[in-house]
Amino acid sequence: MSDQLRKKFTNNTLEEDLRIMLVEKNNECNALREEIKMLKNSVAEEQDAKYRAYVKISDLQRQLNTSK
Repeated sequence: MSDQLRKKFTNNTLEEDLRIMLVEKNNECNALREEIKMLKNSVAEEQDAKYRAYVKISDLQRQLNTSK
Protein backbone atom coordinates (compact mmCIF):
# COMPACT_ATOMS: atom_id res chain seq x y z
CA MET A 1 0.00 0.00 0.00
CA SER A 2 1.44 3.38 -0.95
CA ASP A 3 2.09 5.98 1.71
CA GLN A 4 -0.51 8.36 0.28
CA LEU A 5 -3.22 5.71 0.39
CA ARG A 6 -2.16 4.65 3.85
CA LYS A 7 -2.43 8.22 5.12
CA LYS A 8 -5.81 8.67 3.46
CA PHE A 9 -7.44 5.44 4.68
CA THR A 10 -5.89 4.86 8.09
CA ASN A 11 -6.03 6.80 11.31
CA ASN A 12 -2.21 6.74 11.52
CA THR A 13 -1.96 5.39 15.04
CA LEU A 14 0.77 3.15 16.35
CA GLU A 15 -1.72 0.27 16.52
CA GLU A 16 -2.61 0.77 12.88
CA ASP A 17 1.06 0.87 11.89
CA LEU A 18 1.69 -2.33 13.83
CA ARG A 19 -1.34 -3.99 12.22
CA ILE A 20 -0.04 -3.07 8.77
CA MET A 21 3.40 -4.43 9.63
CA LEU A 22 1.84 -7.62 10.95
CA VAL A 23 -0.17 -8.14 7.77
CA GLU A 24 2.91 -7.52 5.61
CA LYS A 25 5.00 -9.98 7.65
CA ASN A 26 2.19 -12.54 7.53
CA ASN A 27 2.10 -12.24 3.74
CA GLU A 28 5.88 -12.60 3.62
CA CYS A 29 5.71 -15.72 5.82
CA ASN A 30 3.03 -17.25 3.62
CA ALA A 31 5.10 -16.58 0.50
CA LEU A 32 8.16 -18.16 2.14
CA ARG A 33 6.13 -21.22 3.18
CA GLU A 34 4.96 -21.67 -0.43
CA GLU A 35 8.53 -21.32 -1.68
CA ILE A 36 9.76 -23.89 0.87
CA LYS A 37 7.02 -26.28 -0.21
CA MET A 38 7.99 -25.85 -3.88
CA LEU A 39 11.69 -26.35 -3.09
CA LYS A 40 10.97 -29.51 -1.08
CA ASN A 41 8.99 -30.92 -4.01
CA SER A 42 11.80 -30.03 -6.42
CA VAL A 43 14.41 -31.72 -4.24
CA ALA A 44 12.22 -34.83 -3.88
CA GLU A 45 11.75 -35.04 -7.65
CA GLU A 46 15.49 -34.62 -8.26
CA GLN A 47 16.35 -37.31 -5.71
CA ASP A 48 13.82 -39.67 -7.28
CA ALA A 49 15.25 -39.03 -10.75
CA LYS A 50 18.77 -39.59 -9.43
CA TYR A 51 17.72 -42.89 -7.83
CA ARG A 52 16.06 -44.03 -11.07
CA ALA A 53 19.20 -43.12 -13.02
CA TYR A 54 21.38 -45.21 -10.68
CA VAL A 55 18.97 -48.14 -11.03
CA LYS A 56 19.12 -47.81 -14.83
CA ILE A 57 22.94 -47.69 -14.73
CA SER A 58 22.98 -50.79 -12.55
CA ASP A 59 20.62 -52.63 -14.91
CA LEU A 60 22.70 -51.68 -17.96
CA GLN A 61 25.94 -52.76 -16.27
CA ARG A 62 24.30 -56.06 -15.32
CA GLN A 63 23.18 -56.60 -18.94
CA LEU A 64 26.66 -55.70 -20.21
CA ASN A 65 28.31 -58.17 -17.81
CA THR A 66 25.92 -61.01 -18.69
CA SER A 67 26.41 -60.52 -22.43
CA LYS A 68 30.21 -60.86 -22.19
